[in-house]
Amino acid sequence: MGLILAGGVMSVLYLLRFCWDGESWPKSVVKTASLGLPTLALWLMGWPAFFVAGLAACVLGDFLLSRPGQGVLMAGIGAFAAGHLLYIAAMVGQEPLGPAYLLPLALLVLAVSTEFWLAPHTGALRWPVRGYVAVIVAMGIVAALTGQEWLIAGALTFVASDLILSLQIFDRLTGWPARAAPFAIWGLYVAAQLLLALGFAP
Repeated sequence: MGLILAGGVMSVLYLLRFCWDGESWPKSVVKTASLGLPTLALWLMGWPAFFVAGLAACVLGDFLLSRPGQGVLMAGIGAFAAGHLLYIAAMVGQEPLGPAYLLPLALLVLAVSTEFWLAPHTGALRWPVRGYVAVIVAMGIVAALTGQEWLIAGALTFVASDLILSLQIFDRLTGWPARAAPFAIWGLYVAAQLLLALGFAP
């Protein structure tokens, strides 16, 4: 429990001090520890292996995205994509509570729409971004098909965080939305991981 509390403190520190700031090693350390410490705690407490591995991949993505350079950005996208695939693997074992079709359809529409408002602005990262969109939408669809409320809420919150992040990375935000984006991205991201952890609680 101490590791989770320490991660929570780091997460609040990142939100208040670092989420809006430029690249630095203190920022990378605080960001990585925010979920890295809870990941270790959940592993020790017996959370499902696929979920813990997915969370660890996201922590690696956190670190990579906090460092400068397009190559590191691509590696970070890959780490998060791996995390989502591991989350999908964890969700496959969940017992479905009932059919759900509207949410998967809405997520497919969202994925297709990115070809118009996002892909044209991604340059050399167009195909990695397309691949990432496909993976996170797949995670949302699988979560919807489980019918598990915590997992659905976590997946949709993750989609919302990444949607804002994509707008920020590719300079689609200006004015006050651009200034508020770092706080929204981090808040939604941490909330998404918490909701997923609750959904996978043993």
